[in-house]
Amino acid sequence: MKLSISLLLIASFCFSQNSPNQVLLDSLNKIRETDKGAFNLYIKKPEVEIIAGVFRNRDGALQGFEPINFTYHIYLPFQFDLNYVNLKAKDKLLKINATFIVHHSKYGNYAIGLGNRFSFLVFKKTYLSYQIGLVWCEPVKAKTNDGINYMGFSLHHEFSVSYTLSKHFKLSANAIHISNGGIFKDVKNNQDVLGAGVAYLF
Repeated sequence: MKLSISLLLIASFCFSQNSPNQVLLDSLNKIRETDKGAFNLYIKKPEVEIIAGVFRNRDGALQGFEPINFTYHIYLPFQFDLNYVNLKAKDKLLKINATFIVHHSKYGNYAIGLGNRFSFLVFKKTYLSYQIGLVWCEPVKAKTNDGINYMGFSLHHEFSVSYTLSKHFKLSANAIHISNGGIFKDVKNNQDVLGAGVAYLF
């Protein structure tokens, strides 16, 4: 009985509102409140992006880049993001978007498909992004040196750095690669693209 009373008194002391332990716990919780984050799903306004650049065929005899290649992104109307709960700034720590991809060279050879884009905030209004997509390739013109020479599925990789100029415009620098990724071994496409892009947010 005495032991039970002693334990009750100790517990009451430790967890009382005015105890040093409780004050310390409250202060730690208050600090952690500023670091609390949350994932959210938003309905996204329409956004389109055009990337113009130079291309090369990695497997070709000529390894230099030549103009011109175009890539178009249409962002699907939803977005996941991660941000601080109490932060009112519009820059999100992480954004995850789904995109519709259209990609073609000057020869008309094209790739079309869907991708997932992961964008990480590095500076204010500046994001480093990686996008991976699955595209269907069609070589409209045979025996070209743009790296799209086989019909079938390929992987579409893209690294980019983007900066938001205004509410409606965003600029980007991009590196794009199309290949079979060792998965679609019969589809021996192998293309690199370096390009600059502009996006419009409606």
